[in-house]
Amino acid sequence: LGLACLAALLMLGGPADSAHAGSGTALTLTLTLRTAAEQGGAPKWLQLGPRTQSGFCADVIAALNRLELGLRIELLAEALPQKRLMQQVKSGELDLLCALTRTEERKQDFVFVQPELYNMPYVLLARAEDPVEVGSWDALRALGEQGLVLLNHDSSRLPLLQAMGGLHLHARGLNTEANLRMLLAGRGRFFYFPLSNAWYTMQSMGVQDRIRVLLPPLQVEPYHLLARRNLPPAVQEQLSQGLQQLRQQGQLGRLTMKWFGAELPAELRQALPQP
Repeated sequence: LGLACLAALLMLGGPADSAHAGSGTALTLTLTLRTAAEQGGAPKWLQLGPRTQSGFCADVIAALNRLELGLRIELLAEALPQKRLMQQVKSGELDLLCALTRTEERKQDFVFVQPELYNMPYVLLARAEDPVEVGSWDALRALGEQGLVLLNHDSSRLPLLQAMGGLHLHARGLNTEANLRMLLAGRGRFFYFPLSNAWYTMQSMGVQDRIRVLLPPLQVEPYHLLARRNLPPAVQEQLSQGLQQLRQQGQLGRLTMKWFGAELPAELRQALPQP
């Protein structure tokens, strides 16, 4: 590794592995970065067992580790709620968080490693028997109180939708399952959520035939690998180079389609941005 990376290791003071191949050989250093899976983040993260994680992010981490960047990303056994994950990355207990959208608040607290991991459409969901069609924010706004939109209580989209004005929003559902149940019970006309994540949960609940996905998407948002603010620039650059290499090799695109596109019906899969 170069002097910049060595300096970064010294600045971090974190765990590093060293080995000598023999007398006269250079010291090999591997910096370990820590992260954890996000609870309820399927299909970004899937819990296969008490200590076993799968999903898009687990595959990306494994792919980055295979690149031999001089970094090793360690995935903790225990999955954590998103809020706690962000707190631990912000405090430096953890180093990385995969994968979140950009918000003004998050921009103050984290580094968004470039390039993005994937882009995901946000869509409105409605009950299957409701013939309503909404193709724009103006069309949704025109529905007035008949256009009540459900969101998860911690949705990153809530401040943006509130700032648009004129939208009727209800952001009290504790999770995706709760909001889908409220939608089916008529406690809101729409539910706003990322397309593939919504479809995964609808399938797991067995309600995909009772809910309709409205197209076109109203937003398409990039999802990023987030790093703690004081992660040295040399290490940030190594992560960025690794993601760029995965993109150039087509790995990010293949993993995006594997985890976010494979289960979608053909008409919905077409709404996913091409990798």
